[in-house]
Amino acid sequence: MKNTIQIFKQFIKDEDLDDVRIYISTNTELDMIASKVESYINWFTECETVFRNYYENELREQVHKDWFKEIEVYSVDITFNSKEDYGATIACGDSVLQDHILNIDFDREQIEAINLNG
Repeated sequence: MKNTIQIFKQFIKDEDLDDVRIYISTNTELDMIASKVESYINWFTECETVFRNYYENELREQVHKDWFKEIEVYSVDITFNSKEDYGATIACGDSVLQDHILNIDFDREQIEAINLNG
């Protein structure tokens, strides 16, 4: 699946890839960080437990079994300042808080905040 990125359980491809942005500091050599960027993107396909725990504990909302599979991703911004300093912001929607856009801020593999827009 060339030209496709999976975030959560959604495949983003073709023209929708314009909504996926990866920023890498000019102080970082691309070939030194490429594998870390790839593994970080792959982590988003496997982060259901981290996401579910934060969602249920912080937002006080219970989610159903297939909730993670149904999340609709609108945009992804990944920033690498260095191999040790990176994070992401993902805008998405779900079936629990249907009237809101969830802006999720990640610091490495931890959720820093989920801001509701709407």
